[in-house]
Amino acid sequence: MDFKKFDFFQFLGWFGNIILSIGVIPQVYQTFITHDVDSFSWSFLLMWAFGVFFTFIYIISDNYKVKKFQWPLLLNYFVNIIATFYLVIAKFLYS
Repeated sequence: MDFKKFDFFQFLGWFGNIILSIGVIPQVYQTFITHDVDSFSWSFLLMWAFGVFFTFIYIISDNYKVKKFQWPLLLNYFVNIIATFYLVIAKFLYS
């Protein structure tokens, strides 16, 4: 992020993706503490997990092609991949 020139839309991208990255943390924390995974459906968890994983791969591939890295998107999807795969593992272990 170039702080010499403020870009409102880049700010929105960072802000939105940080919110999305942080948004999954309360669910991960609650699941870690309570081990309650009954409300998670397997179809939701697996579609979400593979969706964020494949989108992350796409973003990385596209970023390499255009030689411009979209760090807010990469941050969001990286955090969501870790969180989602934890929830999948928790569903498997605690069900």
